[in-house]
Amino acid sequence: MMFTAGLTASEIADLCKQNIATVHLHLKNREKYDDGFYSKHLEALKARGPHRISTKWRKRVKQAHDFYLTRGHLPLHSGNSSEHSLAEWIAEQRRLYARNELPLAKLVLLEPLPGWHVNARIQEREMLWLNKLKLFIDFVAIEHRMPRYRTYATPEEHVLGVWVHNQHQRRTENRLELWKLEALNEEVPGWRSRA
Repeated sequence: MMFTAGLTASEIADLCKQNIATVHLHLKNREKYDDGFYSKHLEALKARGPHRISTKWRKRVKQAHDFYLTRGHLPLHSGNSSEHSLAEWIAEQRRLYARNELPLAKLVLLEPLPGWHVNARIQEREMLWLNKLKLFIDFVAIEHRMPRYRTYATPEEHVLGVWVHNQHQRRTENRLELWKLEALNEEVPGWRSRA
């Protein structure tokens, strides 16, 4: 029944806690007595689609959970070969998630893994942006003016002036993310250029 529902022999062996050779033998015997047994399996397997939850996928998600529980963080690309391999696997799940190609069943199994869907590089860039925003807010509160990028008084003011100028450019070109625009408008009303 499981085989004709599209499960592979290794998935059946895993679920039934049986040796895969035993499962193969049973399936081979069943093929003798049930015409079309194997074709039913192929049809059901195809219907499961390319992103079905396989035994290998379940093992990888369990490895990721175990890694997180023992280390307190997700696997890193800079770790040893097995850690790197697991980090690559998580990155692939993240790419599929971003393209909306992960089925709900996989999302449910990945959910207990904190931050699996967050791109670390994007998260780091956003943290840097938030740090610049805080420096910008502090500058305006202390100096009572906007930082300048041309006639600046200090190198720190120049850095902030360039940052604000870049935010103006991105806003003008509709490339500034909405949450960043809202944060700037809320924290420093009047920050926008007149252009």
